[in-house]
Amino acid sequence: ELQTRIETAIAGNHLPEQDARIAAPAIVGALMEGLIGPLAPSHDGDAGGSREAVQAATLLALRALGVVDARARGLVAQCVLP
Repeated sequence: ELQTRIETAIAGNHLPEQDARIAAPAIVGALMEGLIGPLAPSHDGDAGGSREAVQAATLLALRALGVVDARARGLVAQCVLP
C-alpha cells in the first residue's frame, strides 16, 4: 500500500518527514485526476503525448513527496510502452 511505502521511505531518510496518511491519498488523487479523470487532457492515439503526461504526473508526485530532482536521481526514466 502506498502509505506504507511512503512511511518506509521516510524512515529510510529518502523523503522528508510528513504525514503519510494524508500524502498517500493526495498523490493517488492527483495521479487519477491528471491522467484519467474528467479534467485530464485527451491524447487520443498519441503515444508520445500519453508518455509525456505520465512522466509529468510522476514528476509532480515525486516532487510533492519531497524528492528535489527525480530526474537527476534516476527515479523517472523514459521507456517504450508496450
